[in-house]
Amino acid sequence: MRVVLADDEAPARRKLARFLRESDGVELAGEARTGSEALGLIASERPDLVFLDVQMPDLDGVAVAQVLAAQERAPRVVFVTAFDRHAVRAFELGALDYLLKPFDRERFDRALERARDALAARPAETSAQIAELIARLRGDDRYVRRLLISDGDRSFYVPVREIVRLEADGNDVVVHTRRGAHAIRATLESLEARLDPAQFARVHRSHLVNIDAIAEIRAWFHGDHKLVLRDGSEITWSRRYAAKRPDLLR
Repeated sequence: MRVVLADDEAPARRKLARFLRESDGVELAGEARTGSEALGLIASERPDLVFLDVQMPDLDGVAVAQVLAAQERAPRVVFVTAFDRHAVRAFELGALDYLLKPFDRERFDRALERARDALAARPAETSAQIAELIARLRGDDRYVRRLLISDGDRSFYVPVREIVRLEADGNDVVVHTRRGAHAIRATLESLEARLDPAQFARVHRSHLVNIDAIAEIRAWFHGDHKLVLRDGSEITWSRRYAAKRPDLLR
């Protein structure tokens, strides 16, 4: 069983790495300190299991798991968390598990055994379990499902699934949909925090795109990429942001 661990705290990483190396049939494929590093390792190493800290800089562990849940063959996930026991109860979904810091070897072994059992599950079942886990942890209202657009004396909602891309324009953000474009008073950063990272990706300092709207990815200059969207628009995907979403290049 190949394992990747991700935790921004060095002592926790060392403890997990030691336990993993002392476990039979386990290969430690890599260690990550941030969510972006974790996604990169998972994309390159294709582990069977990921030990994922909930609170990390960059992308937190739940955001990483959200991305994994959208993939066809997601690795199994064991969360590592310092949350209180009330929040931790949301993690308990049978085949998936959690480790509450500080944890001992006995608790680690139980989590590893549950993960071994989960390896026998069909991939579709595992992805569904991850999605359920995230929904319980984050809550149904963690990410918005529609944006309110004001146009003169009228306001209306646009479902996020209809959004092709969002473009920063001064103090506004232009929401490009299948039917047209509308400006709203917001920042790209605030919208990024409200949109599901499994559905939207930051590809440039001025652009968020709907992943489902990407028709083609072309290699470009100096490590950048060019995204061709289904509405015909072309967006530069900068090397900096591409490094944060290696899963999109798989």
